[in-house]
Amino acid sequence: MLDLTSRPRTSSLALATASSTTIVSRQRAPTVEELRTHVAGRTDLTRSVRSRYLGAIDVAGRIVNRPLAGITAELALVEERFPLDGFDPTHWPTDEAYRLFRRRLQAPLREFLGVHAAQAALRAQQDEWSELFSAVKPLTEGRVGKGAKWHPMKLVALKTFALVARAYGWRPRDLTLAKAQRIDADFRANKREANCRALRRLDELREFSPLLPLLPPQPIGFTSERRVPLLAPMNPDWETQFIAWIEAVTKANWDPVDQKFADNHAGHAHVMRSAFRTALRIGVEIGRIRADQADLAAVFADDEVLCAIAGEMFARRTLSKKDGRLAPRTSRKYLKALNQVRAHLGIDTQLLGLVLSNNAIARAGKKADKSMTPKNRKFCERLVEQPSQRRRFLTSFQTLRDAAEAILSLASLEDRKLTKHEIARVRMLGTAACFAAIEIGGAPIRVENAMRLTCDGEDAQIRISAKGEAPIKLHIPAELTKNGATIEFPIHSNRFGYHDTIRWYLRVIRPLFPQAATGPYLFPAVKTPGAHLNSDFFGAGFAGLMRTVVHLPMTPHQMRHGQTSLLLDRYPNEVEVIAKRIDDTPGALRQFYGWLNSMKLVERGQDLLVALMED
Repeated sequence: MLDLTSRPRTSSLALATASSTTIVSRQRAPTVEELRTHVAGRTDLTRSVRSRYLGAIDVAGRIVNRPLAGITAELALVEERFPLDGFDPTHWPTDEAYRLFRRRLQAPLREFLGVHAAQAALRAQQDEWSELFSAVKPLTEGRVGKGAKWHPMKLVALKTFALVARAYGWRPRDLTLAKAQRIDADFRANKREANCRALRRLDELREFSPLLPLLPPQPIGFTSERRVPLLAPMNPDWETQFIAWIEAVTKANWDPVDQKFADNHAGHAHVMRSAFRTALRIGVEIGRIRADQADLAAVFADDEVLCAIAGEMFARRTLSKKDGRLAPRTSRKYLKALNQVRAHLGIDTQLLGLVLSNNAIARAGKKADKSMTPKNRKFCERLVEQPSQRRRFLTSFQTLRDAAEAILSLASLEDRKLTKHEIARVRMLGTAACFAAIEIGGAPIRVENAMRLTCDGEDAQIRISAKGEAPIKLHIPAELTKNGATIEFPIHSNRFGYHDTIRWYLRVIRPLFPQAATGPYLFPAVKTPGAHLNSDFFGAGFAGLMRTVVHLPMTPHQMRHGQTSLLLDRYPNEVEVIAKRIDDTPGALRQFYGWLNSMKLVERGQDLLVALMED
């Protein structure tokens, strides 16, 4: 039975509306086959709308690859299997087409489950929320920034939040910090953030004294520090202990001149921190570690505790991502990190070593760690097999540049300055275009190195000549690269335009960054003087633009995978050249991209058999 009241967390407003008796009254979980029958029999829909809904349901069945009678009709079908950012070019031509499909699937599903009826009932209630909205409405009337004292969109957002509060049975005056934290714990993703903003808006309204009788007696005070962490807090003493161990393992060879470690494996340290935090939380959850345990060394010296934690890690491979899934390769990597620290502490590592060597899931993790991830392989296969995707990939820098120039041209045509939103949009589009031009026109470098490129000073890592046709030269010292090898290459001017796109970025886009004039970086930070653009922030923005503008969902790192796959597919005998292009070894290419050759061999075998049959 699909019981909404039993779900502790949710990203959907509907799961908070426990008054939806249509859902909880069912004796068993309904199926998508029943949903389809229900939609086919609806008389309140026009023929065209009904056909579109039925088409979306059939498409979902084909993609899930199960009979409709075997798919449970629940909100998770859309939220988890078809999330907002789940566009896949294999099934839809554009992100807009995917989102249209998603709406056509979600609308009949929500009506079938009674969500629309529950929301309508909440929306129709006349209560203290209604009184508050009536009192706030005059404050939003007039021109924004002129006559209106409060932005009308804030009122719209508050009305949406009221449905959540009503579902809990809470009036505006009932809201406290404790209740705000409960709401925050019950929701995820975009809805969680929307709730957070609405709770803060309620405190904003306190500046209008006539509204005070309709608001909570005391400010809610729902600041960032007061939010409920998505993960349970950890004993701070534990963090102190294992951070010291990790530093001892990952930092070596102190240089008294530069006052730093010559060998600092920051990436591995990041993995190790995740390993300890995951293992400790699992240990507490399964009751093998006390939350007040003082000495972690004693915990990690206990083979039984480590085996129990390892077993739980392996078991989590079947969970969904939101429920804490751990892939076998991740579990194995974490356990190896724990054993590395155990060796540093002088603890016998034999038993955990046997787990890593002999456990079937650990072995699967080892095998997976030596091959490309399924997600990256699917991306590369799509580029190799579909010319349209390949063209989008290779011309992505120009598509991103065109989108930025369209915004600039519109503002110029209307003889006005760019809005703040437009400036932020153009900055990200231009930065993504420049990054893609460097990756495609030069060579793929890691996004961390790209964001740290300096363009100012005698030791600038990227030199862009004042002469338009002169090659752009890039040089990254060995001490700044992942494998300790110098990266150096030119970017020549030609008819494809990546050279010109980099110069366009420097001339048009970079000045839009407030800190551009005072910082040395090609990609300066937006707010922090003298800093470079954060690579995680850029990575998220780049992935979003590639999905929605270029219609090719991918991450910055997949620039590297995509180029390598295309080159190896077209030029399989140029392994040495391609390996040099991505600053890797021929052996690594054969290991991670060997599936390309395997597929060619299989297809060649099929051709031979066909020839034999035709003989």
